Amino acid sequence: MFLNKNNNNKLLAQLFNNAVVKKKNNSNSNNNNIISDKYLNTKPIPECPRPGIFESIKSLVNYDKAMKLHEIVDNKHRELGPIYKDHIGPVTAFFLNSPEDYRKIFKNEGPMPMHFLPEAWLIYNNFRKCSRGLLFMNGEEWLNFRRIINKLLLQPYDAKSIVINSCQDAAVTLTEECKKLKNGCVIPELETRLYKWSIEVMMASLLGSAWNKYRDTIADGESDKLAENLHKIFELTARLSLLPVKYVVKFNLPVWRRFVQVVDEVLELVGTLVPKMIKYQGDGLLSLMLNEGMSEQDVTRIVTDLILAAGDTTAFSTQWALFLLGSNEDVQNKFAEISSNLELEETIKNPYIKGIIKESLRLYPTAPFLTRILPDDCLVSGHLVPRGELIIMSLYSSGRDPNNFSRPNEFLPERWIRNTKGSYDDLLNPFATIPFALGVRSCVGRKIAETQMIMTLSELVKNFKINCLNKENIKLKLHMISVPSEPIKLQLTQRIRV
Repeated sequence: MFLNKNNNNKLLAQLFNNAVVKKKNNSNSNNNNIISDKYLNTKPIPECPRPGIFESIKSLVNYDKAMKLHEIVDNKHRELGPIYKDHIGPVTAFFLNSPEDYRKIFKNEGPMPMHFLPEAWLIYNNFRKCSRGLLFMNGEEWLNFRRIINKLLLQPYDAKSIVINSCQDAAVTLTEECKKLKNGCVIPELETRLYKWSIEVMMASLLGSAWNKYRDTIADGESDKLAENLHKIFELTARLSLLPVKYVVKFNLPVWRRFVQVVDEVLELVGTLVPKMIKYQGDGLLSLMLNEGMSEQDVTRIVTDLILAAGDTTAFSTQWALFLLGSNEDVQNKFAEISSNLELEETIKNPYIKGIIKESLRLYPTAPFLTRILPDDCLVSGHLVPRGELIIMSLYSSGRDPNNFSRPNEFLPERWIRNTKGSYDDLLNPFATIPFALGVRSCVGRKIAETQMIMTLSELVKNFKINCLNKENIKLKLHMISVPSEPIKLQLTQRIRV
């Protein structure tokens, strides 16, 4: 759908011509006159030149450049403004970094929004003839299942206490594991530990109270295998996004064979794990989904994608938050003091603690880019974006823009606390950072992710002083999501409680 677009300048010229004809015909339709004027007043969108054949070939092997796409896009916004057109591999897209434009996109996305899906995943799903979860659904099918999941995860829901308790149990378990380490040592295999922790929180929320009974049976080996393979999927997807995938598949190149192998392993593992958990008859989210009338087959494919998405994204979001806390001692100590005097639900709602999560996701958004494909033409910043085109919202760029945040590169959780006048200090436009997106297709796992992060960070800072030993070396790089440029070295020293 996105690979063979007509040139936008030709389309714009055609629209201009049509508008002029309507103008000359003196149409009696007010709507037509309004549309004509709207098109006549639009400005040409700044466009980066399409790369030549040699540049295209070079980009296929320049993966280091792709890992810095967020920085490249940010620089282009500084040069070209809040909207421009560019090409990423075989894909043409309109890039936006204005909070006002974000809101307009979500307002015009329609009741069943469409987003961009990596071509490699679509080809794989067709290749294996497999039905996938909410991420891959569109239209009425998506709307039906999304309404059910919204009721369970985003609105006030019966499993609220189960989710909170699951997150807290996992946080305590991770903290106890850290206490077994030598005082003052660096957490070994931090990334793998957080992957496993994230996956187990999701499983515990799915099973509810039955998790404690069956945890050893489920977690023994399976969560380790998932933790090992999940990030490989994202890394391989990122590599394939730069390539003409249909030719990669046609010639069965090694990167495609490896991608298929890893996805096969993960989907088979989770696809057998979910039915097993259903048979345990817990009282968590799985039970609630079945009670809503969903079939076991539909529950399996939806939960499979929830586990895959949550495992990777929440693990890295938490890792970035730990990096920032380990690099900002004053924030960390204040967090420890506040959380030591709060009950669980108070901790989740505390504005300073919520500010820590918001700041972390602003500086290091898990997904530096959000995508939408609008069902109708849309005027954005005075420019016409035709329907059906890929729109990319540059969250990394808007989140570090001084027009949106005073001292944009500083970690300031207090900027999210309202002052005595009811406004914010150092926060000029809160809609410049929307890590969970907006609208009806926003992140369905937002509440679980936020609860999970807050509970775990709270337990860790109450028990340890955290120091990042290589904070000067850590940069953001892209593997579809934001990941550290090298393993983060977090030194833990047990706090002495008075």
